Amino acid sequence: MIAAMSADRVIGREDGLPWDVPADYAHFLASVRGGAVVMGRRSYEIFGGDLEDVLAIVLTRREHAPAGTQRAGDVETALADAAASGRSVWVAGGASVYAQVLPYADALHLSIVPGHFEGDAWFPAWDERSWALAEESAREGYVFRRYVRTASDRS
Repeated sequence: MIAAMSADRVIGREDGLPWDVPADYAHFLASVRGGAVVMGRRSYEIFGGDLEDVLAIVLTRREHAPAGTQRAGDVETALADAAASGRSVWVAGGASVYAQVLPYADALHLSIVPGHFEGDAWFPAWDERSWALAEESAREGYVFRRYVRTASDRS
């Protein structure tokens, strides 16, 4: 999973991010390039135009996904299709998708943007006892943290 969030887990406001951190957005785009990116329809409508060289798998209840993407009606199908592509699998939001995929995730790539922001979407809480901090670095406008799963918290 890959996400940018505030310290209190805000990930979105209205139709976008509540901050402007170009270095983080460039990091996101570079990270997912060449991969299979699973995201919800609204997230794809907001950010999908910037994605290059990805297999975009859009989770939607609608009969059709946006042009140029592959539709999945549920998380299990989306993850299976992404894995079958042979590409690196990334989950890129929104909040509902993150919450559904968290039990399956083996890594969290989180950009923590300093400050408190008003928002209407949050990254789900996770049991930090099941994760180890594998990498942390201060970057321009954010702190990058990569966590790896150490124990299963799947029910």
